[in-house]
Amino acid sequence: MAQPPESLYARGFAADARTERALRAGLAGREVRIQRGRLDAALRALASEPSPKLVFVDLDGSPEPETAARKLTSVCAFGTAVIAIGSTDTANLTRALLRHGVADYLVKPLSAAAVRDASAAALEDLPDRPYAGRVVAFAGTAGSGVSTLAAAVVRTLAAGGRTASVVDLDPASGRLAHLLGAKPAGDLSAVLTAGRSDPEESPDSGAGGGAEHAPSPEELDSVRSPSGIAGVSLVAYPPSGPMPEPPSPVATGALLEHLANRSHLVLVAGLFDPELRTEVMQRADARVLLYEPTLPSISATVQCLARLGAEHPAVLVQSHPRTRRSTLSQAQIRYALAERRPDVVIPFEPALHAAAIGEKPGAPPGKAYREALRQVMERSVESLVPSVS
Repeated sequence: MAQPPESLYARGFAADARTERALRAGLAGREVRIQRGRLDAALRALASEPSPKLVFVDLDGSPEPETAARKLTSVCAFGTAVIAIGSTDTANLTRALLRHGVADYLVKPLSAAAVRDASAAALEDLPDRPYAGRVVAFAGTAGSGVSTLAAAVVRTLAAGGRTASVVDLDPASGRLAHLLGAKPAGDLSAVLTAGRSDPEESPDSGAGGGAEHAPSPEELDSVRSPSGIAGVSLVAYPPSGPMPEPPSPVATGALLEHLANRSHLVLVAGLFDPELRTEVMQRADARVLLYEPTLPSISATVQCLARLGAEHPAVLVQSHPRTRRSTLSQAQIRYALAERRPDVVIPFEPALHAAAIGEKPGAPPGKAYREALRQVMERSVESLVPSVS
C-alpha cells in the first residue's frame, strides 16, 4: 500500500458509512485519505505513515477511550491534531479525552459542517469574521440551474424555521425574485456603486479620491424586500431599467456582512462578472459551483475553480436542468474536469423544468432530486438546518 504524501492534510478512520461520508464532505478540496476502520486500523496506519496535520479517528467499539487517546497521540508526530469521534455524549468523556491530548471530540451523527469547523479550530485556522451568519455563494454558467437550486435551498431552510437573505446580482433575469415571490426594493445599483472613488482623482489630490467607502446601514436596509416566504428577504435589481455598472467589491462585501448579521444565512447568486465572482466566492463561508455536462459549461467551471484556488474549495454540482442526458460520456466529463468528480449530481426534474420555462409544474420534485438537494445542503449550509426529508 502506497504511503500518503508528506503534504497530506488529514487522515480519517470511520467505523460506519455515514461518518465516512461526513468526513469526505467536510474535508472536500483538501489532500486527504479517508478509510473505513476503527482504532486498531488507525494505530497501525499512523505508526508507519508520515503524520498529517489532522487525524480523525472513530472510537466507537473502544472499551477505554482515554487509553485510546494516549495511544493515538503517541504514534502521531508533534503538532498533529487528533480529533476523536464517538457516539457517547458526556462531558466527563470529553474532558478525559482532552486531558489525554485529543484536540476535539465530535459526537455522532457527524456532519460535514462539524468536521470543517473542528478542522479549522484544531489548526487555529478559523476565519476572522465580522458577522454572525453564514454566507454561501452560488455560481454557475447561464442555464445551469443556479437560481432554481438556490431557491430550493432557501425554501428548505425557511421550512426549518431559519431566516435567510437572498442577494441576486444578476441585473438582467430577475429569476430569484420570481421564484421567491418578491419585488425588489430601492435602487441597488446606486447603493453598490455610490462608494466607488473617481479613478481620475489621485489619493493626494485633496478631492477625496482614491478610497472607497462602504454604504451606510440605512442604505443597505433600503434595498431589502420581503419575499413570499416567511423569514426570507431579497436584495435584487429592479426588473426594468438601464444596465447598471458592475458592483463595487467594497460595497458588495459590506452588503453581505450587513445581511449576515440579520439572517442565519445569506445566499448570493447572479455572479456573472468574473472579477466580482472570484472576490465574493473567496470571501464566502461556502461555495456551490454548478455546471451542465457540456464542454462550454465545463470549460467555464474549470476556469472558475482555477481562479478560486485550492484554498477556497467549492461544492461541485453537475446539473441537468434541460435534458435528461448529456451528449458527453462520463469519461469525457471526468477528462474535461481533470479527473475531478462532481460532489453532487442533480438529475433532470420535469416539474422544475416546467417552472423554469414558464409552464405550470405538475407533481413535486422526485426522490432523486430531493436527495441531491439534501447533499448540496449537507455540504454548504448543514450547520444551520435540520435534515431534509
